[in-house]
Amino acid sequence: MPSRPCDYCLALQDDSVFADFSLDEEGRVYLRRISYAGFGCNGGIRKVGKMNLADSQIFVRAVQSNEVNNSAMHAVLVSYFSLNSRILWADALEEHALIPATV
Repeated sequence: MPSRPCDYCLALQDDSVFADFSLDEEGRVYLRRISYAGFGCNGGIRKVGKMNLADSQIFVRAVQSNEVNNSAMHAVLVSYFSLNSRILWADALEEHALIPATV
């Protein structure tokens, strides 16, 4: 989509979350924007980290093979969202079960 440039668009949690990702020149995946039902769009993600190369490869293979609903991809996304939860609105991530709820 021209208004949302990215390499990969994922619809998560029964389409209640839309996450747009891109690849850097080293093949590492990073989040460009994320939109949550009930919270809005977090598009100002300048300080979000990049996935490590191994997780990036799992991510890319899963998306390219259209097999994103698997345990490896789930683990990659939960880890990535957890590491960046402060920037990505932890309350929205928890509400949409993208990271474990904190006590």
